[in-house]
Amino acid sequence: MRVISGYLKGRKLFFPERTKEIRATKDVVREAIFDSLRGWIVDRRVLELFAGTGALGIEAVSHGAKEVIFLEEDREAVNCIKRNIEHLGISELCIVKKGKAEDSIQQFSSERFDLIIADPPYNYPSTRIEQILRNIMELKILSDDGIIVIEHNKRNPLPEVSGLTVYKEKIYGKSVVSYIRIIR
Repeated sequence: MRVISGYLKGRKLFFPERTKEIRATKDVVREAIFDSLRGWIVDRRVLELFAGTGALGIEAVSHGAKEVIFLEEDREAVNCIKRNIEHLGISELCIVKKGKAEDSIQQFSSERFDLIIADPPYNYPSTRIEQILRNIMELKILSDDGIIVIEHNKRNPLPEVSGLTVYKEKIYGKSVVSYIRIIR
């Protein structure tokens, strides 16, 4: 697995060996996400939920994000993210935290992010995704012009959450990438 684009393009990423629940975002999907955010992401703050290997957050750094916070619940994956950011020499731009997305998002209540990106497990219940989106709105952790990007199984549509709108969706095989903004 490698960084797809940006100034870190081609650099190797490590993958947790024993963790079977982590499904890395496909290269074509990562490339499409960051092609659509190119230019916009420079100097932005990013929160990656369900970080896994940290590949999405690392792509954000590679495209000029000023800070990325990774949130992941699996201990081996957390160690893998730390290894990846250290290996790439980007530790000063990254913070890694261990915890479940739906339980740990409250710790960011005093922060604002320009991009919140999430790739939950394919079997992750819609009700829990809905709760995460509600928490984002209630805690006001998304900046006014911020974007939420969620990759999910196309058989598991995103729930509607008051105050948010899906403004773009792209389908990649069994995956859908939904781009969400605050309704103004």
